[in-house]
Amino acid sequence: MGIYQHEPVRFVTKKAMGCSNEDLKILGIEHSHININLPALMMKEVTEESIDFIYLGETYHFCRAAVEKLDEELLAHWKYGVACTAILLNAPKLFDSRQEKALLDLVIHPDYAWDRSDAYISAFPMEDSVSRAYFEAFVAFLSERYMRDDARYGRLTGYVVSNEVNSQCVWGNAGEKPVDVYVKEYAKALRAAWEVARTYWAHAQVFVSLDHFWGDAFLPGEPLRAYPGRTVLDLLGKETKEAGDFPWGVAYHPYPEALNYPDFYNDRMPTFYFDTRIITFKNIEVLDAYLGQPELLYQGKKRTVIFSEQGFNARSRGFVEDQCAAAYVLAYQKMKKMPQVEWMTHHAYLDNPHEFGLHLGIREVREDGTPGRKRPIYEVIRKMGTDEEEACVAWARSFIGEALFDELLSPQVFAEDADRRAETDFGN
Repeated sequence: MGIYQHEPVRFVTKKAMGCSNEDLKILGIEHSHININLPALMMKEVTEESIDFIYLGETYHFCRAAVEKLDEELLAHWKYGVACTAILLNAPKLFDSRQEKALLDLVIHPDYAWDRSDAYISAFPMEDSVSRAYFEAFVAFLSERYMRDDARYGRLTGYVVSNEVNSQCVWGNAGEKPVDVYVKEYAKALRAAWEVARTYWAHAQVFVSLDHFWGDAFLPGEPLRAYPGRTVLDLLGKETKEAGDFPWGVAYHPYPEALNYPDFYNDRMPTFYFDTRIITFKNIEVLDAYLGQPELLYQGKKRTVIFSEQGFNARSRGFVEDQCAAAYVLAYQKMKKMPQVEWMTHHAYLDNPHEFGLHLGIREVREDGTPGRKRPIYEVIRKMGTDEEEACVAWARSFIGEALFDELLSPQVFAEDADRRAETDFGN
């Protein structure tokens, strides 16, 4: 049993959104998520602005201004009764990193590719005892402060450890590593986060983060820098069972096959076999079936899933925005049929001008950074879980096409790899 005793929230609609204002109430949002970057929060040198935190007899220092900013953000959610899952990052240059060299020398992975501009985030190093202790102190501080029964500073319920680790070269960089070596170290970080968090709250969750590349990798020609999500999941399951299993879950990102185009229901690449190249919302049932295999179960049950990042790009107004809205409705209906899925968010609440030219917000963003015009997807999110949902589903079914909508709502999944013999010149 942990120090804190409150019961976990049981979600009704499973709607999540990364915002922290009154739209949480208007949209009926039940959960949210927040990025927390270790080099933004922790410090090596003691200053008048530091908060001291003792972990296993050692004193660690946290930046007071950064902590108070985090308090403010989490309390803005909790004002509406919304707790958050934290996405734990280790970015040396981005995500408000203080770029303190003495700290970075300790917490950034020793094989991190400093010379690559696309290495946005480092893996958490687990093989050095000092580096690992910093990571554990990071999780302990967050758990002690934000898993309290009284939610004095806001509420966290768990952690996504790193981001899209199958594309580690970008989102969890540890240099060039064979996939089994990378997963072995990552499994230690996932386990450490769970073991530390549960000493504070027994219901704390941890998740592995995967993008939509499944049978293929983001960089198929560079197998030491990016891996198939399926391979990562298989190795993680084997690694954690051999060392003593624990209830890690899966934070999946089923973006459309081409991020520019929101109509995932027209994706051509996904199949309904276990060896599908990618998993988007079109074939998300493949992930559900895959997690039902005995070797991936935890205590006889499927692992918890969250759809923690995916979105539909509104590259223009009018028809394309309607595609986004219809896509959300179908994705939401498919998600509702998977009991182990706790929540589903949409990325993002507002357009991000730095996000590769995509317009993923359910609201446009004004020049001053404040929420602007509501896109049609805003209204369909609001209607899910209300007495307006049925009419909304009927509209989306008509827009997408009744036959296609119905087929994708209950697709046939083949719990096996596809027979590809016919793809060769001679069928063998």
